[in-house]
Order: sequence, then structure tokens, then C-alpha cells
Amino acid sequence: MTNKIHDAFDQIQASEEIKSSTMQFLQTQREKRHPHPTRFVWRNAAAVFLAIFVLILGAGGYYTIKIPVSYVSIDVNPSLELALNRFDRVVSATAYNEDGESILNCVKVKGESYQNAIDTLVESEALQPYLTENSMLTFTVAANDPEKANTILNAIENCASCQNHQGRGYTADVTSIAKAHECGMSFGKYKAYLILSEYDNNVTTEECRNMSMAELHHQIQERKHKHEQEHEHE
Repeated sequence: MTNKIHDAFDQIQASEEIKSSTMQFLQTQREKRHPHPTRFVWRNAAAVFLAIFVLILGAGGYYTIKIPVSYVSIDVNPSLELALNRFDRVVSATAYNEDGESILNCVKVKGESYQNAIDTLVESEALQPYLTENSMLTFTVAANDPEKANTILNAIENCASCQNHQGRGYTADVTSIAKAHECGMSFGKYKAYLILSEYDNNVTTEECRNMSMAELHHQIQERKHKHEQEHEHE
């Protein structure tokens, strides 16, 4: 094909500059119709790399938005857990007893900041009957980063709902969450069970699961006092 083009040009009376530029134009048009294999391969490779890059960005966005990195247990008699993403937004709310389920059937907090979610839950009409004079509102925080857990706990203790109802705040080891769930308990109530079991190794998770937080703390104080008295006479 190229030889035919050259032969045709030899018969045309025109300057070498015109011939050269015209030849270049025809060659460019020919390459557009029949791309060079290497150029085609690179074009496909670029498309593949772009697709992979988009997938990586998408996975990163999913991880940032959907994957929980910290947790808040809210226990009175209802036991609830909030899972928070890296932006401190609630990605899930889970109940660990029937009273907790009744709360979540009435109140939706997914997508809220944890401060707003806690205020919404605690001040809701559904939870008010449990916040009596003798009840004990307890917040327990766990996170992969202990410093993050302390930051969240400090913020919760400054929430209006915590202060208005004399809430108590604690931190827990994040590894205790799975163990708590195996026992059918929120990790906040499970932490109270662990403290009680230090003074009474006969107590069971089944017994503690059916106690309110006020009852659990009463048991802890009673056993602790008994334990201290026994050691005073040793």
C-alpha cells in the first residue's frame, strides 16, 4: 500500500514539502483505521489499570464508611450496642435482650453521629420508663485504638443525656466483644460480669444476663464488701 502511494506521488508535479506533508497525513489516517498493535495493547492496559484503580477506591470507600472500628454499649436493663465507623457514625445498632429490641423498634439511629444517637436513644419515650431513680445508665466503649476509646468515652460523659441521668462510663477490651456475644450479652454487661466474677467465681453469665445494670452493680458492691471483710481478718 505504501509503495502505491509513493508511485502515485512520483507522477505528481508538486514540491517535496507538499508531498511529504500529504504522505504524513495519509499515514496518520491509516494508523487511525488500523492502530499499531503496541498502541492497542497499551490502550487496553490503561483501561484495565483504571478499572482496578476505581475498584480500589470503591473498596476503600466501603471500608471507611461501613466497617466498624469502635463500639458503644448502652445498658440499663435494655442492652444496646452501637457500632461506629471511622467517621464516628453509627453503622449498626443491635439489641441484646427483649427490652433492647423494643427500644430499637421505636428509635432509628443508623447514620447518626454517636453523640446524637445516644441522646436520641436515652431521651426517647421508649427508654424513659427504664430510667428510674434506682436504675443505672451505663456506657461502655471499646475500640481498636485505646486512645480513641478514651476520646469517645469523654465525649459521651459530656453528652446531655449522660449528665441528665447520672450515667456512668467505662472502657472495655475490644477482644471481649466476641466473648460477650457468645454469651448472649452486650459487652458492657459482660464487663460487669467479669468484675463480679473476680469476687465470686461461682456466678454465671446466665445469671448476669438476666440482671439489670443496677442489680449487677449492687451484687458487685455487696461481694466486694464481703471480700474486703474476709481479708481484714486474715
